[in-house]
Amino acid sequence: MHIPFCRRLCPYCDFAVSVEVDIPHREYGEAVIEELQIRHQQWADHSVATVYFGGGTPSLLAPEQLAAILARIDTLFGLGDGVEVTMEANPNEVSEANLDAWRRLGINRLSIGCQSFQPRHLHALRRNHSAMQALQAVRRALRVMNRVSIDVMFAGPSQSMREWEADLEVVQRLVREDGLDHVSGYDLTIEEGTTFWIRRKQGILRVADHDTAAQMLRRLVEACNEVGLKRYEVSNFSVPGGESEHNSSYWRGRPYLGVGVGAHSLRVCDEAVVYRRANPRSYDAYMKSPGEPKEQEDLSAVEHLAERLFLGARTTFGVDMKELRHRFGAAVEEQWFDGVEEVLRDLVARGFMDRDGEGKFWPTDRGLNFSDSLAEWLFEAATEEGSGTEIG
Repeated sequence: MHIPFCRRLCPYCDFAVSVEVDIPHREYGEAVIEELQIRHQQWADHSVATVYFGGGTPSLLAPEQLAAILARIDTLFGLGDGVEVTMEANPNEVSEANLDAWRRLGINRLSIGCQSFQPRHLHALRRNHSAMQALQAVRRALRVMNRVSIDVMFAGPSQSMREWEADLEVVQRLVREDGLDHVSGYDLTIEEGTTFWIRRKQGILRVADHDTAAQMLRRLVEACNEVGLKRYEVSNFSVPGGESEHNSSYWRGRPYLGVGVGAHSLRVCDEAVVYRRANPRSYDAYMKSPGEPKEQEDLSAVEHLAERLFLGARTTFGVDMKELRHRFGAAVEEQWFDGVEEVLRDLVARGFMDRDGEGKFWPTDRGLNFSDSLAEWLFEAATEEGSGTEIG
């Protein structure tokens, strides 16, 4: 469920967002419900395992509209007692009143976009909350919500290792003293067209070089391990059993229905019929015709399998070749599976992946550190688009 509204546009953001002073709560909520009603016709044979309110800043949407959306999801698909319902929130919206309202709505997991606990770094990222607000928001949420995750960002503008170490010390205290059980740590990526991209092109923005960013990533992994948070995806760490169920579904290639401005969907009808669709990124275009896609792409069985490999290279869930052979054996030639397994065995020999005796492969710690190259290498090998990317 994509909620596009923001109070300000972060200089590194290229998401489908709409910066608004007066948020059209009712109008957007009604449009989302209209799309849900339309899309239900194709998804009526599915039940809901997880719900995720992403953005933008979903915590800006009025609780009344969140309630109406969840009620319609329940009517159309059913929301069982064990469904994980996550919402992203900015620290300055995590008040006692909001937390109580969200909890009563059935939201049981909060993902808080702290990014940093250092005032200078928050200012450099143009965040609209203070370091103290971030810390208080996390502690406040941990007293109310079943599950809480935080986002932190490294390799930012002029960020030093000392500042990053200070952030990691705060994260460790939150785990040890307050019971935080999930952390997402992201290397700042500068996307084309963003304010940071323009400033870097003009030579007025300096970010960490590759070696410094790699050192910061190593410290993130070490700091999380020291407090019992295990790395289960390139950027995600949790206590055992505390993984994000919703995001894990993406990484395992499961179907998902995306609703709202700029939302994406993956529909798996059967092994040979898979399609991906995207909603308009423009708020005005979406509001004119909710439920009408901007684009739709049909995927072949091989393309879908290649994506499964790509995603499997980024998580400790890995790739279960035995299960994939069973599911897709009628749609894909046996030699495809043989060729892919040969590539996977080579990666095991080179220390980038590990395996069991039942056909399952997963990235090692070293492999996760080279996840982008590893994923591209596997994708190209699976689709025969090239000889592969060199991995050092």
